[in-house]
Parts: sequence; C-alpha cells; structure tokens
Amino acid sequence: MPNGVEDLQMLRLIKTFQRIADPDVRRMIVAYAEEQLQKQQTKLTEPPPQDSA
Repeated sequence: MPNGVEDLQMLRLIKTFQRIADPDVRRMIVAYAEEQLQKQQTKLTEPPPQDSA
C-alpha cells in the first residue's frame, strides 16, 4: 500500500503549497525541489566509485 501513502503525502504537499501566498517563497520551494531532483539524477547516472586497491 505504499502508493496510497505516497498519494496522501503528495496531496498534503499540494495543499500546503497552494496556501503559501508569498511568490518568493513559492519560487524558493520549487528551486529547492528542482535542485534535489538534479542531485538525485546525478547520483543515478554516476558510475560507482572504483576501488584503488
């Protein structure tokens, strides 16, 4: 049932984001989320570190 839990978390995030009135704060949140996604994608595409031994 993880998808149900994830769906509820996503709805909470959407509702909370919609309540934020300050456009600068909204931009900051979006920029942070995009930065985290980029970091995640970079980790997935990097080759695993090679042992030097």
